[in-house]
Amino acid sequence: MRRFAVAVLGTVLALTVGGCATPDGGTHATGGSPRPSGAAGSGPWRLVGRTGNPGTLKSVVATGAHDAWAVGDEGTAPVVMRWSGGTWAKVEVPERLGLESLRVVRASGPDDVWVFGTAQPTGDGRAQEAHAARWNGSRWTLAWRGPNSVVDAATVAGPGDVWVAGRRLGGNGTCRSFLRHHAAAGWSAVALPSTVCVRALHALSPRDVWAVGEDRGRPVTLHWDGGSWRTVPLPPAVAGSGGELDGLAAQSPTQVWAVGRAGRTGGVAGPVAVRWDGHRWVSVAGSGVGEEFSHPAADGHGGIFAAASTARVLHYDGRNWTSEHVASEDTINGLAVIPGTSHVLAVGVCCDADDEDTTGKIWMRR
Repeated sequence: MRRFAVAVLGTVLALTVGGCATPDGGTHATGGSPRPSGAAGSGPWRLVGRTGNPGTLKSVVATGAHDAWAVGDEGTAPVVMRWSGGTWAKVEVPERLGLESLRVVRASGPDDVWVFGTAQPTGDGRAQEAHAARWNGSRWTLAWRGPNSVVDAATVAGPGDVWVAGRRLGGNGTCRSFLRHHAAAGWSAVALPSTVCVRALHALSPRDVWAVGEDRGRPVTLHWDGGSWRTVPLPPAVAGSGGELDGLAAQSPTQVWAVGRAGRTGGVAGPVAVRWDGHRWVSVAGSGVGEEFSHPAADGHGGIFAAASTARVLHYDGRNWTSEHVASEDTINGLAVIPGTSHVLAVGVCCDADDEDTTGKIWMRR
């Protein structure tokens, strides 16, 4: 099996809340590269599950100390895996749901789990269709269908309170999202400002929902207050053209994280992380490293975990970044902190189509 070299993060990261004031109203301080936690095989991450067949896992969610879900696909078949505190096992997905692959899993609890993906081709010439299915603790039901569309992001604000961001297929290549909201009265369409392309959603409550993405080539953040969506300004250093935000995590109304990459400065693109402190976005990490942050997860102690493009996970503890090796040849597609514990889950895929082990994988940080 080929082994891919893991790039060492040796350039400067712009760190931390509590540094020097900046003209954009945020804060930052400079420091060295994230400290590595150990060599391959000696770090805190361990492989705990895999799909068994060639495929990939794309999303993970943990609802409690003994309940977590991961989704993805094996060829043209969806795969759902569940952990109940012991081992990971596959969950049967009824064929009547028509699912072909799954991209997102979100939940408010073990009896309110939502999966989002695409429908199997019908063979009658109809375009691809986005589907959402719901697990109520005993059975799966088809919850939503979006003709000629794909789902990019979703979040669950509470039992039965769900947001979905999708986009239409075709067109002129411009990504313009539409939103659907499920509440007690059923599904409804909700307007977004301008031509926003939503890449991630995160709900703290039905009246406190965040979205990030891109608006005409610039990063954008939006907030739902229970009545409407509004655009929330970013620090100028982050809001420049060419960058993007594609990940969200939240611990509380004063600890919301958005991550992605900054625009190109001097020909170099770098990671970016901003934190909402209840009043404004504060820059935590800026450009300078040939990396991009993705799939953040709040650590429960004022910091975040975020995946990097070198099969590593970075951890920000409120002051410093550390870099943790997960697996040399793998791609990380999702992170989740297990509530009530210090354990973190990561899902992804090993290798590429020419390698032997192309299975979807699950790792745990203890």
